[in-house]
Amino acid sequence: MIKITANLGELKKEIAELNIDVDINEIVRIDLPFIDSQDKFTIIHIPSYDKDNSSNIIFVAGSNILICSTIMNGKIEKKYEKIIKKKQGESTVSIFILLKSILKNYSHEFLRIRDVMNGLELDPVLDSIEDAGRQLRKLTDRMEGLFQIIIELKEEEINCFNTSFINFDYEIFSAEARYWLERCRSHTYRIASLRTKSEMRSNRELNDTMKKLTVIMTFLTIVSIVVNVPGTVGAIFGIPALSDAYFEGHTTLLIITLFSTTILSMLLGFIYWKSLKLKR
Repeated sequence: MIKITANLGELKKEIAELNIDVDINEIVRIDLPFIDSQDKFTIIHIPSYDKDNSSNIIFVAGSNILICSTIMNGKIEKKYEKIIKKKQGESTVSIFILLKSILKNYSHEFLRIRDVMNGLELDPVLDSIEDAGRQLRKLTDRMEGLFQIIIELKEEEINCFNTSFINFDYEIFSAEARYWLERCRSHTYRIASLRTKSEMRSNRELNDTMKKLTVIMTFLTIVSIVVNVPGTVGAIFGIPALSDAYFEGHTTLLIITLFSTTILSMLLGFIYWKSLKLKR
């Protein structure tokens, strides 16, 4: 008998009616794939990626198969119809279908993260890179947990799962799971590459800012020289004792001198500016 629900409360109620003591809340708190097989029951819990980040649980106790999942539709392919009539066949097929649904869910999450990373190749924003890195590490951990369950179901003697019924399909499924796990692991290196790109862009932007500041400071220095030279000359000529004794009656000469020193300082400042070859 298979019962599928999307409500965790209903699953708890069904398990309680079987008089089996299992703390579902404690299991759900585990954020990684989990399996526990005992004499009376087997329970598998695998978190998934959806809008509610829901849990997927399959509980097998004898002929009772209870499933709580939002991503498993429970549809059984025709090629498995003969298998489910065998002893352990129904539970074997149910667990296998759930595992396939989880792997599909994880692969879609990987493709989403990969698309984000592709965008970061063009615009390597450090905060977004770190966020993508955290998501990828979490997915990789979950994928490793899922793959461990796949291996355990094959190698351990679990009374509700018989791989010989689906041996060929299970081998293909295991290979596919390994493929997606290796893709997750390989993309962790892309995170390091994206960090390097972000640092290079930051350094380039810092260098550009320093160049602009250098241009501004050089310009201000030249302006101050242009202003200070005639100002100093004018201040000397403006001393009362000197002007009364030596420069009275030579106003024209004073104006020419001030004008000449101003032009000269501007000319020298311009030549100095051009010699630096600074780019704005």
